[in-house]
Amino acid sequence: MTASTRASEVWQARIPQDFAAQLLDDARLLGLDGRTDIVRAALRMLHQRASEERMAREVDEFYGSTTPPLPIGVAPADDDAGS
Repeated sequence: MTASTRASEVWQARIPQDFAAQLLDDARLLGLDGRTDIVRAALRMLHQRASEERMAREVDEFYGSTTPPLPIGVAPADDDAGS
């Protein structure tokens, strides 16, 4: 076996027992195998959410007070539909 050249870190957190039990149930439902997989999945979700927030803020900063254009193929909402 060769040693990995990639550095890694260990992150830990204490959580209440009832929350831990819920997470283990969630992990089984999602096919995650153990605490390490749970933590990795949670950290990936955190990173994805932060990336989405970064992009949204960049769009807001770029367009300022103007309304950004809709993506190609997306029709504007009908203002009278809710009335």
